[in-house]
Amino acid sequence: RDELQAVAGAAGAAGADGSAAEGLEAAAAGFRQAAAQVLSAVQQHALACVREEEEAMAALMAKAVATQSARIDLRLSQLDQLCAAVRSQRSSLEHDRHVLFAERLSLERRKIIATEQLKAQFQAKQQQQQQQ
Repeated sequence: RDELQAVAGAAGAAGADGSAAEGLEAAAAGFRQAAAQVLSAVQQHALACVREEEEAMAALMAKAVATQSARIDLRLSQLDQLCAAVRSQRSSLEHDRHVLFAERLSLERRKIIATEQLKAQFQAKQQQQQQQ
């Protein structure tokens, strides 16, 4: 604004001293220079806004990546815990299978022993009956 007033004042002074065309030409040159300066300032401001927006976008992207990374880490941690629980259950199941096998084997042995004892008792009774 101050520059425009200075240019207008210079044009008025030039008009008083010389021809009106020279004054208009000087004013037009001053207006072009002022317009170029305004456009340059607008351009600088727009570039600064673009830089700020790019920095904000980069910060948002970094936050998004960090958030996704944290979510993935959490899921991996949960998966590790789940795998540990499955391993523990598998180990427990394997132990239970061994105990069950041992119990079945013991039961089968007792059954064989009981059968042999019954057989021996039966044979002993038969021999007693034959002796009588």
